[in-house]
Formats: sequence, structure tokens, C-alpha cells
Amino acid sequence: MNYIRGLLGCVLVVTAIALLACDSRGRAFEDLRLARLNEGQSTEQDVRKLFGEPAAVRDITGGKGLIYPLGTEGPHTLLMKIDGKGKYQGREDLLTRGNFERVTPGLKELDVLVMLGRPGRAEKNPLKQQSSWQWRFLDGHETRLFVVTFDASGTVASTAIEDDPRRFGGR
Repeated sequence: MNYIRGLLGCVLVVTAIALLACDSRGRAFEDLRLARLNEGQSTEQDVRKLFGEPAAVRDITGGKGLIYPLGTEGPHTLLMKIDGKGKYQGREDLLTRGNFERVTPGLKELDVLVMLGRPGRAEKNPLKQQSSWQWRFLDGHETRLFVVTFDASGTVASTAIEDDPRRFGGR
């Protein structure tokens, strides 16, 4: 009987945490600092106090976007939307399959940086005269890698979504 009560208590605690880890729209928080921001009320200064200096700032419709990679290698890079009056208007995770589909051959490195934020890992292959950038991202419940290969002129040559080698003991 005590075992069942203990188990029930654990289930209730886990359920409460899961509910608290969502915003008012039911979206999961990628970072619990997001719970302290309110759309239309919090300011750009509030965002910067919680997250620090953004990795990049870009123009978006009606304002600007502050880009914050969460962790050194993902799995989220947030675009914090700030309107023309300096108010926080929500967030967007840049590391999604929809954004990856927009990365096509012919784009330049800067175009990719603007779309996805800085990569978690960058490698050069001088023999092939190529370089590649990798972003670790959450694909459902699994982490995967989005890899962009650039030619010698810094133009996208190819893209791929790969299994995360960390899931299999790699790095």
C-alpha cells in the first residue's frame, strides 16, 4: 500500500513539473528562463538580463530578433522576437526541419548563419576544398545532426540530416 502511495506521489510530481514547464500556449520551454518572460509585457532589457548578450541580432518584420544558442551544440537556438517598441513578442526555435529545408545549394555562409544561428561545430577539409557546419537538434524525442557542406567559395554544396553519433557512443 505504501508502495502505491509513493508511486502515485511520484506521478503527481512529474505531472506538475511537466505542466509548469509549458508556456500559456502549451509549448514546452526549451529553457526554464522563458517562464519568466511574458509576451507583450516583458522588454528587450528583460530578455537580455535573463539570457545575456545575444550571439547575433537580425532584422525581422516589425522589429528585431535576438539569437540565443542554448548550449554549445544545441539542440535549440532561439530567436527572441522584439517588436519596434522594445517588447518581447515570443520565440522561435531556429533548429527545425522547416528551416533546414530552406538551406539549399547556392546559399552563402552568411545566409545560413542568419537562418540558423552559429553552428555547434565547424570543420574544414582542405583536401576536398570544403568545410562543413553541424547543428545538433531535437527531432521528436531523438537528437540528430543537420550538416551543411560548403565549397571553397563558401557556398552551400549539400545538406544532410544524420543520426547523432552521441546516441551510439560517438562524439
